[in-house]
Amino acid sequence: MSVVGRSAPDAAAQSLIRRGALAACAMVLLIGTANANRNDECLDTKEISKEINLDGILGIAVDAGAGSLTVIGRPGLATAQIRGVACSRRAGDLDRISLESRNDGPTLTLQTVLPPPVASSIGNLNARLDLKVEVPSAFALSVVDTTGSMKIDGVASVEIDDGTGSIQVKDVPGLVHVVKDTSGSIKILRVGSVRIDEDGSGSISASVVVGDVHVGRDESGSIAANDVGGSFTVLSNASGGVRYQNVAGDVRVARTPGSN
Repeated sequence: MSVVGRSAPDAAAQSLIRRGALAACAMVLLIGTANANRNDECLDTKEISKEINLDGILGIAVDAGAGSLTVIGRPGLATAQIRGVACSRRAGDLDRISLESRNDGPTLTLQTVLPPPVASSIGNLNARLDLKVEVPSAFALSVVDTTGSMKIDGVASVEIDDGTGSIQVKDVPGLVHVVKDTSGSIKILRVGSVRIDEDGSGSISASVVVGDVHVGRDESGSIAANDVGGSFTVLSNASGGVRYQNVAGDVRVARTPGSN
C-alpha cells in the first residue's frame, strides 16, 4: 500500500519559516513607519517669539491655520507672551510662515500666515505653526482654527470655531461657546457654562459646570455631562449615546438609541 501525501516540516524547517515570516512583517512595519514619518517630518523649523503690550486691550482673538494651539491665562500678566515653532515640509516655505498681530479696537488679533498646501505622492506637504500663547486670565478669548489640537486653560471666557482636531478647555469661569466643530473630541472641565451650537463628529464631555450645558446639533459621537449646576439640554443628536449624572437643573435630551 502506498500513501501519497506531504510530510510535516521538521523543527529546523519550521524555525526557518517562522524567522522568514517575522522578518517580512518587520520589513512591512519599517516601511510603513518610514513613510508615516516622512509625511510628518519637518524639512526645516524656526522659532517665533513675541511679547505684545496690552494697554487698552480687553480681549484676544486668534485666527490659526494648521498646527497645535495652546492658550493659557495667567493672573497679573501685562503682556501677551507668544512662542511658536514653525515647521516646513517643502524647501523655501519656512520664510513664508509668520505670525501677524494687530489691534482691532479693544481686541488684540493674532493671525498665522502659512503657504498653501501642496499635495504629492507622499502626502500633504503643507506647513504648520504650533503656538503657545499666554495672556491675562481676565481676558476673553476668541479662536478660529482650521486644523490641529487646541488647549485652552484659565481665560475668562472663550468662543471657538474649529475645523478638525481635539479641543480641551478647563478652568474657565465664564461661558465656553463652541460655535462649530467639524470633527474631533471636545473635553470641558471646571467652567461657568457651556454652549455648543454645532458639532460634527467626535465625543463631547462636560464636567464640573457651574451653570447650564447646552448642545444644539450633534451629528455623531457620545455626549456626557457630569456635575452640572444648571440645566442640561441636547436639542439634536443624530447618533451616539447621551449620558448625564448629577445635573441640578432640568434635563431635556433628544433621545437616540443607546441614550439614558
